[in-house]
Amino acid sequence: MQAIIRTTGTGTGPLYHQRDGIGSRHQPGCKEAKKKAASSARKRNGFLTGKLLPVTSDYYAECPEKGTDINVATREAFDYLYRSAANYAALLGVDLPFPRKKRSSHPRLDIVRLYGVMENLLPEHVNLELVDGRLTFCLYRFHKWPDYELLWLPLEFTERLGPPVRRVVLEFIRRFIRHHRMDDLKGTYYYDMTEDYMERCTDDPDEYTPDDRRRITRLMASYDDGKIARLLKRMRGRAFCTGLEDGLESCRPQTDGERKLLELVREGMTLMGKGVPCIMDYQYDWIYEKEPDFMPAPLESQILLAYSTNDEIVRDMMSTFSVDMQESYNLTPVSTMLLTPETDRIFSMDDFPERFAGWFNRFVHHATHKI
Repeated sequence: MQAIIRTTGTGTGPLYHQRDGIGSRHQPGCKEAKKKAASSARKRNGFLTGKLLPVTSDYYAECPEKGTDINVATREAFDYLYRSAANYAALLGVDLPFPRKKRSSHPRLDIVRLYGVMENLLPEHVNLELVDGRLTFCLYRFHKWPDYELLWLPLEFTERLGPPVRRVVLEFIRRFIRHHRMDDLKGTYYYDMTEDYMERCTDDPDEYTPDDRRRITRLMASYDDGKIARLLKRMRGRAFCTGLEDGLESCRPQTDGERKLLELVREGMTLMGKGVPCIMDYQYDWIYEKEPDFMPAPLESQILLAYSTNDEIVRDMMSTFSVDMQESYNLTPVSTMLLTPETDRIFSMDDFPERFAGWFNRFVHHATHKI
């Protein structure tokens, strides 16, 4: 799916919340909005904001399926969009305020006007996506999500658990990260940057004391091929116990902390399994650029498996993330829906990302502070 039109100024707050602003960047939908702001004139909105000459209305976009650029501003493209819009308006029980007789000799003008009609008609945000070589309306809404917060699931706390509880908790985490396609922190470029930085610092006699250098060197070695590396790799391997549900029922916690932890595990099991969404499937870059100056932070780097949440490597990775967010933006869960002339339902969204984030924060807080 390739974006053609993006509503860079829609949603909440003033226009400095857009990507080229500096300061407090919030995506559209992070706060209640009374009215959607108008799109600003920006280079990636060339389809909408470029100067439209009466002598030409072609607009070419890259089509990966065909391996070439195609003209998406055709009469056929407009007709498909119009039928999609008219069908959806009928589902809403309203008339599409775009008279059939109001046609331009240039399809691109009609597409832009129809886009404006849809943006004003619907409560959802609207983009145009190139899907299978054809322009398609995409409706989307943002889920409530912790603002610029990293959801990193640590493993270090399991070392403080009794053996039966430890096996059950590790097996739960193993299944949880597999269901939600969670990578570990070593798979991110933030880790690579931190590793390079730490190596340079340990070579600088003015940066750390000899004791600090030895401690950090041991930590890096553990991440590289030591205990931490083996544990992270083990989380992708065989089960820690057979029958997680049975093991959870037969497990006898020895402390109040373990008892509460197992309650959180039971709650977390409702967030995985057959028929349960994967959190990564909610990723959607509403202002995608093919070659941005700064890459946005995807969900894959914000929802991770970690060993600790407070060692030198993790703290430096978090610092790097914070610096990146001064120049870019982070992707958070979004519900989307593509419109076609055959669409037979109204846009709706569940509350799974909200429940996921709420449980995740409670689980990590208990694991790191109560165990």
